[in-house]
Amino acid sequence: MEEFNEEVDPSEERNLELTEVVMLQFMGTAYVGVVEWWITHGMPHSPTEMAKQVGILLERIV
Repeated sequence: MEEFNEEVDPSEERNLELTEVVMLQFMGTAYVGVVEWWITHGMPHSPTEMAKQVGILLERIV
């Protein structure tokens, strides 16, 4: 969560209606959920590909 804290900018116009704690919780839960899915489905993508895709997704929601 601390690492995500550096990524979240609650002062951005698109984030003005959101609280920082909700944004952080959303990002953390989404990240853990994707990693859980990846492991339980036999790691169908390489760690590099997963990191790339998760990074792209997180950039879209920050």
